[in-house]
Amino acid sequence: MKIPILLTTLLLAASAGAATMPQIVRHADKYTLMVDGKPYIVLGAQVGNSSGWPAQFESLLPGATALGLNTVEVPAYWEDIEPKEGEFHFDTFDQIIKSARAHNLHLVMLWFGTWKNGTMDYAPDWIKSDPVRFPHMLDRGHLPVRVLTPLSENNLNADRTAFAALMKHLKEVDGEQHTVIMVQVENESGSLFTDRDYSPAAEAKFAGPVPTPVLQALHKKPGTWAEVFGPEANETFAAYYVSRYVNAVAEAGKKEYPLPLYANVWLRRQKNFMQPGEAYPSGGGTLNMLDLWKAMTPSLDAVAPDNYLLDYVNYRAILAGYHRPDNPLLVPETGGPRFASNIFYALGDYDSLGYAPFGLDMVLDGAKVKPIAQPLTDDFRLLTPAIPLIASLQGTGKLHAAVEEQYLTEHLIHSSKFDVLIQFGNPHPEYGGTFGTQTPHMSGRALVAELAPDEFIIIGFDARADFRPVPGSKAQNAQFLRVEEGTFVDGQWKTTRLLNGDETFFGFRLPPEGAMIRVKLTAY
Repeated sequence: MKIPILLTTLLLAASAGAATMPQIVRHADKYTLMVDGKPYIVLGAQVGNSSGWPAQFESLLPGATALGLNTVEVPAYWEDIEPKEGEFHFDTFDQIIKSARAHNLHLVMLWFGTWKNGTMDYAPDWIKSDPVRFPHMLDRGHLPVRVLTPLSENNLNADRTAFAALMKHLKEVDGEQHTVIMVQVENESGSLFTDRDYSPAAEAKFAGPVPTPVLQALHKKPGTWAEVFGPEANETFAAYYVSRYVNAVAEAGKKEYPLPLYANVWLRRQKNFMQPGEAYPSGGGTLNMLDLWKAMTPSLDAVAPDNYLLDYVNYRAILAGYHRPDNPLLVPETGGPRFASNIFYALGDYDSLGYAPFGLDMVLDGAKVKPIAQPLTDDFRLLTPAIPLIASLQGTGKLHAAVEEQYLTEHLIHSSKFDVLIQFGNPHPEYGGTFGTQTPHMSGRALVAELAPDEFIIIGFDARADFRPVPGSKAQNAQFLRVEEGTFVDGQWKTTRLLNGDETFFGFRLPPEGAMIRVKLTAY
């Protein structure tokens, strides 16, 4: 298989000096993560919050290898890196890097600084114990909460100094090897326990005029925060100061070592009354605040959703909301019973640069993968050789997902010359045709890649594929010219066998263990 023209363009777009530096390359509205000059998609997992320590991390690596991932997301803790003000210790994450290299794994470093899950829990002791110098937010009753205020220059200066020191050190120890390919700035920024800071200084700013950059970014007329934003004034006020703070931290780090940087988001789409500061941290990059966040964070390459929604309609809505011309999609945390299926939506329909379920520790039993994660292991095994193909077709309209859901047993994909019908379960003839049923565990999932108007690669599990000329064509039927089962080796297609006869008479099947099928068609 020849390298697609767009992929060649991406490779040439990175200059010789910058090609080895991990970066996110934009071509029109298409984004591609490049690592060592090659397209890369994070097929990863995130360790538990307290597993970013050398012994715990090392114990996970045999299982991580068995899982088949290429990247592990690991925290770097501010309280560990700067236990005393101005004294930096990097031994912990240095050991993490060495262990990852020994297992041929890349890392995404997660900076647990001012914010972790909407609180200040990972700030050093010397920050927590001096609220006069490093003030907390105050709630509506003017009582302090467990969150540092983003309005404090002392808080900001302390965080960005530490983050800049960490990034400078990271460049020194990893600037050539690129074990760390991306960095998350803070974790689920914003405030629990209050929707904004109610300190006297914050109250004065809230009563004053909305800053001009906010008005310009959101196309609003001048006024106070309450006048301009009404019911969302408190949350918008918080989002302005949180996003500016995160951007300042990111900017300081990027000056030292310009790796791709992103901020992750605890989503607004949760149960109960969806009150900011209660159901989710107020001021984070939630969908209702995303326009403001994008305007205020030029030093971030992406704002990324931690997507734990359980129903596929809302899961896809979140992917769509963060998949924007000005924001490449990345899924740095996810979970739930459908994580092995949702990756197909993320990669195939929304061009995600990566996908990483949370809780690597929870899906491993020593060096073995627990049954709950076996489908994800199968995904990674099947998708890894196809990363160059997937990356080249993302953003082109030539890559689509077909995923089985409850009562959703078939998916029709329109391409330029042929319609592609993906069905799940045993075929069932009824009036109007033959329809899919339901597999026992709703395990059907596939990517449909259009290589040419008459050529496709289908990658997936537990599904049946058939083809027909698009409506309006003179031809009424499709015929296989060649059906190959195979895989990619070093970016080149390798056929393992040809399918024909019983295996293609009614279309072809993707078995429960998964397969990659390349098909050439004609119409008559």
